[in-house]
Amino acid sequence: MTEAQRFLFDLQGFLLIEDALTPEEVAAYTRTVYALAHEKVPDAEQWDARGEPKHTIRVHRPIEKDPCILDLVDHPAVLPILQELVGEAPILIDNDVELTPRHDHAHGWHRGVGTHGYWARDGRFFCTMVKCIWYLSDIGPGENPTRIVPGSHKSLMKEPKPEGGPGGYLPGQVELYVKAGTVLIFSEACLHAGNVNPSDKTRVNMYFNYGPSWVQPWEGYRPSQRLVDEAEGIRKQILGGGRIYSTTAEEGERIYR
Repeated sequence: MTEAQRFLFDLQGFLLIEDALTPEEVAAYTRTVYALAHEKVPDAEQWDARGEPKHTIRVHRPIEKDPCILDLVDHPAVLPILQELVGEAPILIDNDVELTPRHDHAHGWHRGVGTHGYWARDGRFFCTMVKCIWYLSDIGPGENPTRIVPGSHKSLMKEPKPEGGPGGYLPGQVELYVKAGTVLIFSEACLHAGNVNPSDKTRVNMYFNYGPSWVQPWEGYRPSQRLVDEAEGIRKQILGGGRIYSTTAEEGERIYR
């Protein structure tokens, strides 16, 4: 991480990395996500004349279903940053891909972990949960942008009730407008929420959630033994086939100093 990235992550709880994927990669991943969505929802009645879904389709554990999705778990655009945020030996907590067409339901504000899940001291980060959202669509105003409250990963005060219900306006919120190929890296201690999509554009996203070596995947997301056995290097660690604690004092000093 650059000095500016460390400052911004501590200040606001998130980073946006533009051009993390090339246009060619964006196109390839988009095709893959649509293929996985069609596999999950094969009923033609659930797709419109443009080939877009009529309702949100989320595919769980896509790393088990396509090798190119698996390649994102240790993508060089995010892995070095994740290792600074959660530790040198991260674990994958969950993974999903999603198509989100026009809808009018704003999901409620939430955190994946309380503010105790974020800490920074002496230039080092200690995060219990960090999520990456890969955007395969350009997202502007009115196109279902991610909402987040910058700095809420360190808030010691209870947030007020959102105006208009659980998914309503929250003081301090911002909407993140991004171009395809951008990845959002954020502390799950930040308050964040889904958004409405009054547009005719389908948002295409991929989600990967990480933690330090001693956490466990969410229920139902533990990587298969096949993936673990086939993985090598840091990928094996990310998929849960590595070490939780060091086996020697020297290794512990290097990894967990």
